[in-house]
Amino acid sequence: MAIARVTPIKNATATAVSSCGDGTAYDIGGVYAGTSLYAALHILSSSTGGLKVRLQGSSSSGFGGGKFTCHVEFTSASCRLGEWATPLTTANVTSTHRKFWRANWECTTSGESYKFLTSMSVQ
Repeated sequence: MAIARVTPIKNATATAVSSCGDGTAYDIGGVYAGTSLYAALHILSSSTGGLKVRLQGSSSSGFGGGKFTCHVEFTSASCRLGEWATPLTTANVTSTHRKFWRANWECTTSGESYKFLTSMSVQ
């Protein structure tokens, strides 16, 4: 079994998030023939409501002009959980070379508080 080297895309394990947001864009690399994108989400604590986390890709680091695409959408959760996304290949990530990746999260009600970690790897 191979070891996957992952990059934390959003690390909210020490300080909880309490509102919707977009994370920092990281240059992780594009998904080319023979490679796959692997992603995981770990929700460590939650309050009321639900949390929806997505991984978005873009061809530029600034995600300028709204040019980002959702490639991974984790199950909406209102409790602690761990989830692996189905690996993506070139059949799923097409058209534009997407080497910059970020997390996007949405809280379903106001006043929530979540600690979570989402990570990904292209290998």
